[in-house]
Amino acid sequence: MKIGIIAEDDSDVAVIREITLTLLKPRAVGFRQFVGNGCGKLRRKCGAWSRTLVSQGCPWIVVVHDLDLYNGNELRLELDNAISPAGASVSVILIPKREIEAWLLFDGAAIARAFRMSQPPKLPGNPESLPDPKRHLSDIIWRKYRKDYLNTLHNALIAKHIVVSRLQGSRSFVPHLQFTAAVKSVLAGGDNRHRHRR
Repeated sequence: MKIGIIAEDDSDVAVIREITLTLLKPRAVGFRQFVGNGCGKLRRKCGAWSRTLVSQGCPWIVVVHDLDLYNGNELRLELDNAISPAGASVSVILIPKREIEAWLLFDGAAIARAFRMSQPPKLPGNPESLPDPKRHLSDIIWRKYRKDYLNTLHNALIAKHIVVSRLQGSRSFVPHLQFTAAVKSVLAGGDNRHRHRR
């Protein structure tokens, strides 16, 4: 069994994959994915993609869509209505405020390890309040380490080292904790009929 990920781009998939594997340890799962290369295609194709993923052996579905300027409740309802017919046993809709890079800004030590440095950069008090988390992350890495940040390369490296408990301060991330707990229960022999959507 695999986890299906539907996201706006490959770097979002990489972040979800690395954090999910951390949360599921010592158990491991495989992944399949669909990438929208933007939010418009993701919303149009989300329903069809989720059905395909379930048919390909992914009973668990994660959808990641940046909040941007959308109404959060309306966006969540739209995405939930799109994926519900697929019949995934466990699913979650994650809506990072602005961008998923805000999650990476909760753990300075993970950023330092990704760049093989010992000193973590100074982080904002509330990363989800930033208007452009990706730009902020790039700026602090340049100021602290004089290194170029590439989200396509470094997001996965940072996510791999994140201490997930630090993400409990992110309201947009917390539903993923419940999702992975449900998946872990199934992997351990629990009830695979349990459904969870947020």
